[in-house]
Amino acid sequence: LTVETAADDFHARYSALEKTYIYRIVNGPVISPFWWRYVHHDARRLDLEGMKRGAELFLGKHDWTAFSAAQSDVEDRVRTITRLEILPRVDERLRGSLIEIRVAADGFLRYMVRAIAGTLLALGRGELNLDTVGEAIETGNRPAAAVTAPAHGLTLLSVRYE
Repeated sequence: LTVETAADDFHARYSALEKTYIYRIVNGPVISPFWWRYVHHDARRLDLEGMKRGAELFLGKHDWTAFSAAQSDVEDRVRTITRLEILPRVDERLRGSLIEIRVAADGFLRYMVRAIAGTLLALGRGELNLDTVGEAIETGNRPAAAVTAPAHGLTLLSVRYE
């Protein structure tokens, strides 16, 4: 860990150039007590390849109205997602499958990462198709099947400054 002197006009939130979040899902019949506070548990079968194809739709600069809090007071809901990966892992303590959704962008709106994670999970369960997800991104109308994922799976991984 390091400490540096920051400029007088530095702001921890507004001076950030890129933020990266991880949303973790335990995908199996049971969840380890070591993980239950830090991951979302979904025991249903997930189509990881379908989720990866869906992740590609989110890349780029878009208006994220459909994937943010309805009662937000921000003036501009346009953000650029630079990376969105679906990373399956095996964890020894978990003794099962752990799926990480890693997303990096120039900024995020309230609930945006959780809304994207919920949409990708619905896609992985077969409740949505790629056309519906693409339409939601384009029109700003999120389908009812794409619920916002719970908060306990979300972790801020890193913030990049100049």
